[in-house]
Amino acid sequence: MNPHILLVEDEVRIAQLVELELSDAGYHVNIAHDGQIGLELAQRIQPDAIVLDWTLPRLTGLEICQQLRAAGSAVPIVFATAMDDLPHRQAAMDAGANAYVVKPYSISDLVETITAQLSAPAEV
Repeated sequence: MNPHILLVEDEVRIAQLVELELSDAGYHVNIAHDGQIGLELAQRIQPDAIVLDWTLPRLTGLEICQQLRAAGSAVPIVFATAMDDLPHRQAAMDAGANAYVVKPYSISDLVETITAQLSAPAEV
């Protein structure tokens, strides 16, 4: 069974490109273009990993990460965002993110990061 990735990205063209590449790499992908929908999907479908943009409608990627961790979720979370500064990176890691990839990123870097997170031992 292919690993299930939830991609929460409000830019439709980026989401489509990432979905295509992740599918080609053997992942099953669900997309949400809105933070609230992304959080609801994460809770309902329980993906193997989540890729979050920072800036999203209704809930930010940071808020999604915080809420999932507060609820006890240990799913790997990868931020894929244009927020390329230390305060954003630190806030994401403090919230429980597992990795941080900066836009514009290469799709292969994102796929490698997701693969590494899925193969890492689960934190207890």
